Amino acid sequence: MRLIIKEFLSQLGESGELDRLLPDLLTRMRIVPISRAQVGVRQNGVDVAGIGVDTNGVRRLYLFVLKVGDLGRRDWDGGVNTVRVSLNQILDSYLQCNVLPEYRDLPITVVICSTGDLKQEVQTDFAGFCARNNSISLDFTFWSGDHLAELIDQYLFDEYVIDPDQRADLRRTLALIGSRDYDLRHAYDLLKALLIEGAEASVCLGRTGRKRFVRQLKTAALVLEIIFRWAADAGNLLNAFKVGERCCLWAWEGARLRGLAGHPSIKRAVKEIFRSHQRICEAYLQKLRPYYSARDGVSLFSRENALITNTLFEQIGVLAVIGLVHIEVAHFSTDEEQVRRAIDQAGEAAGALLELISNNPSSASPRYDGNAIDIALALMLLYLAGGHEQAKQWLEDLAARITFSWQTSNSFPISTDSFDDLLALELGILDQGQISKLKDLSTLIPVIMHWCAMLGESALYQRLSHLQANVFKDVCLQLWYPDQATEPLIYMQQAQYDSGTTEAPIRFPADITGFLGAQRLRAQSGNFVGPEAFSAVKEGLPVLIPMACRHFRTPLAPQFWLPDVPAA
Repeated sequence: MRLIIKEFLSQLGESGELDRLLPDLLTRMRIVPISRAQVGVRQNGVDVAGIGVDTNGVRRLYLFVLKVGDLGRRDWDGGVNTVRVSLNQILDSYLQCNVLPEYRDLPITVVICSTGDLKQEVQTDFAGFCARNNSISLDFTFWSGDHLAELIDQYLFDEYVIDPDQRADLRRTLALIGSRDYDLRHAYDLLKALLIEGAEASVCLGRTGRKRFVRQLKTAALVLEIIFRWAADAGNLLNAFKVGERCCLWAWEGARLRGLAGHPSIKRAVKEIFRSHQRICEAYLQKLRPYYSARDGVSLFSRENALITNTLFEQIGVLAVIGLVHIEVAHFSTDEEQVRRAIDQAGEAAGALLELISNNPSSASPRYDGNAIDIALALMLLYLAGGHEQAKQWLEDLAARITFSWQTSNSFPISTDSFDDLLALELGILDQGQISKLKDLSTLIPVIMHWCAMLGESALYQRLSHLQANVFKDVCLQLWYPDQATEPLIYMQQAQYDSGTTEAPIRFPADITGFLGAQRLRAQSGNFVGPEAFSAVKEGLPVLIPMACRHFRTPLAPQFWLPDVPAA
């Protein structure tokens, strides 16, 4: 395990990564951080400061200088960001001006904390510096990557948080994370053990149980970071993205089961997991962006022609959730730089989505009715990002191709999620009865018609409405709506089979005015629960609902598409 942690540490950057991990470690070591690194603020040599008790029971002020990688002669001296310069700044400036009055009488330990080693060529220099400056009240020490890995293993991965079986699951996950066929079962088992198991028994444990769950959330965040680094190195960020989604969903479900979803410390820990997943989203988008910009670029990731469209719509759903995650982070972040970056990333995700759609003509030819989930998510992102005209054009293309495929009974979106059914249709080995069974219901057409109304596409809505009597006359148009029994399921599994209500068959009014009137009446009827019935929405993390729908393939109900549209 320590070798795994050491390898993980070697991949960290100093800013935004190591300085984010260290305060959590110090807290577990009973060293309370009193200051953290800030971008653009003069640090006077100190990245993190904390107050704690040493092995002799003496209360001390700890000052940490953070560096990444092995430290050689060039890192020790000779530039503005070298170790020697930082130590001199501490002696000349920080100790004179930055130590608060209540801490000035405490003994001080200055720690050079690195993810690597102190090379032999500078060990004598460091020893000489310590000999000149160490005193009864001040000493300098070095934490190597090996020592840091040992501390992380001891304090963040201790036996009270992650047992040997769970460590084995982590090792198996890292060994298989690069495989495209890996089902991530070991990662999911580990996250389930950390976040879900024993949740009901912990509801009434009070402050002790709450602190333990915060610790489990932080451990899950560290596990996610480790998996992310390994997946990036193995060239399979899609697996990291899937683990990130599951970690966000189960972190919230664990909080909900414990009755802690609204507690500030729990929400802060969950949001840290969100930020880790946001970094995965950012890395995924940057890696795949060239393929989105290339004509038919997604086809490179499919081994069979019949799988190309499936891969394409998977990417459409993934990109949509990436954009929505960035929007969510922008909403709950308090740091202006984080907000600006999240907004920029959301815009980039929307731009990449448009490139993906325009460069892959089959984006208007879904092959599964379940692709309605991905289409709804993508339209939601485009709407929120201001891409209304592009969304309208995509709706036009979708409607035209789906209508033609239905009329010809060729390459239409089948009502099952079976690849065998799709392949049999492609090969032309089905009789008319079997084909009719694969086109007997549709949620995709109602989703398109709803979005026609949302985007004001009256002419397209009317055309589709008129086709109900002929092209779609034998098709059961339907939509699923959640109910009070949905939330205990939605973060864990497909929710539509054990909860909710299906409206079927749907007969759409002839024009948008009639449709909107029917929507208002439905919202006022009280027969369907609104978004506010879900704890994630009430507590300010509404993106968890579309994320859960994409991850577990639960239909995304109309009331979640846009917050300012009447619930349907």
